[in-house]
Amino acid sequence: MEKGFFRRLSGPLAGAVLAACLFPGPALTAKHLSPWWKVLLEVTARGAYAVSGGEAPVTGDYTCRVLWEGRLEPDDEDFLLVHIRTEVLEWRLRESSGPAGREDILEAPEAPGPTVRMNYVLKDGQEVEFVFGLGGISIPLHASPLAIALELPRSSGRTPGGRGKAYGDFVGRGSSRVVIPESDLEQRSPKRHFSWDWRKERQYVRNGRILTVAQSHAAEAVVTVTAH
Repeated sequence: MEKGFFRRLSGPLAGAVLAACLFPGPALTAKHLSPWWKVLLEVTARGAYAVSGGEAPVTGDYTCRVLWEGRLEPDDEDFLLVHIRTEVLEWRLRESSGPAGREDILEAPEAPGPTVRMNYVLKDGQEVEFVFGLGGISIPLHASPLAIALELPRSSGRTPGGRGKAYGDFVGRGSSRVVIPESDLEQRSPKRHFSWDWRKERQYVRNGRILTVAQSHAAEAVVTVTAH
């Protein structure tokens, strides 16, 4: 098991997280806290991508569903986030290249599938925010001078990126900020649903050619926090 509440935090963000934990809201006093909470995060995505400008156009579509399970434990006035397991529940990616009627079709192997990582949990005022990301898949599958990451769902509340470049800037419907009210920690097993649509287009230069990559997905995240 991996304890990771303060993992990968530095600078002002680390200070903000530490301050939020050391000075919790009034509802999270010692006498009200449960011994621990089981946290389940299930993320589902259906997406597509297209690469144009090369010798042959490439299109792909995919479906993925992943589960992250962990435990949230009070630690004096802080929290410890303990990673228990992750599981790829569903993963399918199919890609075609070439002219209509004569496409060459490739499929990604079922394993390994996308990775899911809970980067940290942040208590901010009366809210508890879950910051996670999916990744680990490169496209296209066909031979190409271009190799880039398939952009899979992630939370966007505090993800890096300059203005107009962060993941959340390309969310067209809904919100990818995954936040629950702190009052959920006092209930038995609350479940919260979040959904959003995301689309991004970017150009790359390879071997004198301008390649355009369009990626999109519809995502849903379900967070269940069970007090024990």
